[in-house]
Amino acid sequence: MLNVYIVRHGETDTNKMGAINGSSVDLPLNQTGIKQVETLRDSFDINQIDYVYASPLKRAQQTAKILAQDKREIITDKRLTEMNYGNWDGKDTQEIRDKYPQVFDELGYFKENYSDYSTGESYQELGARLMDFWHDLIQQHENEAVLLVFHGTASRSMVQNILEIPNIALIGEIQNAGVINFSVDDRSKKAYLRYYNRVAPGKFFLKK
Repeated sequence: MLNVYIVRHGETDTNKMGAINGSSVDLPLNQTGIKQVETLRDSFDINQIDYVYASPLKRAQQTAKILAQDKREIITDKRLTEMNYGNWDGKDTQEIRDKYPQVFDELGYFKENYSDYSTGESYQELGARLMDFWHDLIQQHENEAVLLVFHGTASRSMVQNILEIPNIALIGEIQNAGVINFSVDDRSKKAYLRYYNRVAPGKFFLKK
């Protein structure tokens, strides 16, 4: 089986302030974020990973570099970039909630109609580019272990589309430096979710 490990980047100042952290907000990790990823690195054996892919944004690249420890090349793929929130990117989330309460779901995330009120990328557009990446990934890798380092909303969307869940509102966001693991059957290409939002310290490599 192919094993895919999805890691959300560590904390940035935008995360800390509760601002919208999309593709045009390109901040590095803050000190808390660096510590989160270093803690994950100490539990996550990079020697068990064959390939590392990452979003081009600084926070994902920095996270991937810490985890890879110069033992694996980091393959950058722009399809893993975070949601483009358009003119809402970088704004205070509470400010948007006060003005547009109708675009927030029960967990406090943007509903699929958020792009009717902003210039941002739609969830359909996000899902399409992520699944384009996913289909390439599972065709190119068999019986290997692959690490993907990218973002909160993007990872929710990928999980939603892989598992064919009808509404992204049913999926919460993983923590900074949290991990998701899928196993993919090499013949059928069917994906199985093995765990979601696992954080360090902990065990990340399960027996087949």
